[in-house]
Amino acid sequence: MKNVVTSLAIAFLFIATGCENDLAKVDAISAKIAETPVETSKEVEMIYSDSAKVKARMITPVFLQYKTEQPYDEMPKGLKIDFFNPGATKVESTLTANYGIRKPSERKIEVRNNVVVINQKGEKLNTERLVWDEASRKIFSDKFVKITTTDKIIQGYGLEANEDLSNYKIKQMSGIVYLDQTDSLP
Repeated sequence: MKNVVTSLAIAFLFIATGCENDLAKVDAISAKIAETPVETSKEVEMIYSDSAKVKARMITPVFLQYKTEQPYDEMPKGLKIDFFNPGATKVESTLTANYGIRKPSERKIEVRNNVVVINQKGEKLNTERLVWDEASRKIFSDKFVKITTTDKIIQGYGLEANEDLSNYKIKQMSGIVYLDQTDSLP
C-alpha cells in the first residue's frame, strides 16, 4: 500500500511540473501574440491638427498599430514630419528619422537613429534620439546634439526647443565652432 501511495505522489509531481512547463510555454506564446501588430499600413500620411488647423504632416512607408494595454504605433522603416506655421500655410521645419514610436495616450512621438531637423532658415539639428510633444509643439533630446547654422556649429548634450528650432536650449554645451565664411577649403 505504501508503494502505491508513493507511486501516486511521484506521478502527481510529474504531471504538476509538466503542466507548469506547458503553462509557461502558453504564456510565452500568448505574450508574443499580444505584441503582434493589429493593423499594418503602408505608405501612410497622417495629418495632425488642432482646431481645424494643420500642425504637422507625418509620412511613413510602414505604420504598425499595437493594441496592447498601453497602445502604441510604430514606424520601423522611418518617417518624415513636416511642421507647419500656426497659419498652416507653409512648412517651418522638417524632421526625419530611421525609426519612430508614438504613444497616443501621451501624444508624443519618439524618434531614433539618424534624426535630422532642418528649419526654413537652413539650420540643422542632428541627434540619435528626439521626442516631439504634440501638445506643446516642443522637441526634446537627452542625447548628443549638433546644431549647424550658417556661421557656427553648436554641440552638447540634451536639448529643448520649439519644433521649428526658432528657440532652443542645449542643456550641457560642449562647444561652439565659428565658421569663417571668408576661408575656403581647397
